[in-house]
Amino acid sequence: MKKLLSTSFALLFLSNTAIAAQNDQFALIDHQGVNTWVKRAGDNLLHLNASPIENGEVNGQSSLVAAAKYLMPIKPATVFAVGLNYRSHAGDAGASKPEIFYKSHSSLSIGGPIQFPKDARNVHFEGELVVVIGKTCSKVTKQNAKDCIFGYTVGNDLTERSWQGRDLQWWRAKGADGFAPISPWITQVMGDNQFTVTTKLNGEVVQQESSANMIHSVEDIVSYISQYVQLHPYDVIFTGTPGRTKALKGGDKVVVSIDGLGEVSTQIE
Repeated sequence: MKKLLSTSFALLFLSNTAIAAQNDQFALIDHQGVNTWVKRAGDNLLHLNASPIENGEVNGQSSLVAAAKYLMPIKPATVFAVGLNYRSHAGDAGASKPEIFYKSHSSLSIGGPIQFPKDARNVHFEGELVVVIGKTCSKVTKQNAKDCIFGYTVGNDLTERSWQGRDLQWWRAKGADGFAPISPWITQVMGDNQFTVTTKLNGEVVQQESSANMIHSVEDIVSYISQYVQLHPYDVIFTGTPGRTKALKGGDKVVVSIDGLGEVSTQIE
């Protein structure tokens, strides 16, 4: 999976992206061979002297959005995910507590083409809101959970349903290489953290629902995980998928988008 995107492919991430004025949006780019964190300002990218998660500040340099080559913004970290978090997807099956599982770090990508493992026959899309953790936290309350969150991005929790059903763990069904494409943008959100997740398959809307309908809220999820596993900067949490999913085939194109956050596009080869 290539982590470096061409300019033309990078522009795909920016279409249909409506960034609220009060929200800051960050990405990691390759600028003249140097990994550079940037903050979006209209059609320009303001360069930072370090990651915004590590309190990086604008350093006076800038470049154009249209010329950017995007890189994976998540350093090696833990990738968590929540199953059964919308009744439209699983009824009340996940109502008692957040159902947490892991995805591998190598499952992360920033979209683009993907080749499934040769014996994968039943891979489904799952469009999701994704949380990016901004600081170390342990055993936090629901009320303090927002303090642990740096921002949000958009993800697709690709899942091989046949493996999911017959393996002891979901290590390959959920964690195969490239099975967690995310947008290259991380957005800090002021105020309400409710968003509409939309998934399109070959241009047709196949999932669309507000995160307000999640059984367990973002704060519930962050607090619950932190009771058992310490969270760290750059950890990410996929928060569950709404509605129905279906198997993908070669040639399919899946685009998951959230207004105000961006989108991630995956082409199945």
